[in-house]
Amino acid sequence: MKLVQTVLCIGLMTAAPLAVAEEFSNTPKQETLTQAIQFEKYKIAAAEAQAKKDAAEAAAKSRPARSQTAKASRSARKAGQADSASKK
Repeated sequence: MKLVQTVLCIGLMTAAPLAVAEEFSNTPKQETLTQAIQFEKYKIAAAEAQAKKDAAEAAAKSRPARSQTAKASRSARKAGQADSASKK
């Protein structure tokens, strides 16, 4: 009787890990792999777009800002005030 129990126990101990290994295999499914590749491509494209945006913002910040007098004279020219003052 003890021999039967031992054989049965050993049989269960060897069969259980194989059943679990088949149920939870490490091999990814094809659609999962395709989704992972698409996600990685999306991440790369998003990182490139963010880098372009950051570069544009850095370039805009590095440009010298216009002075207040330059802005005022420009707006005066648009309104025609600079021309009327020079005619008098």
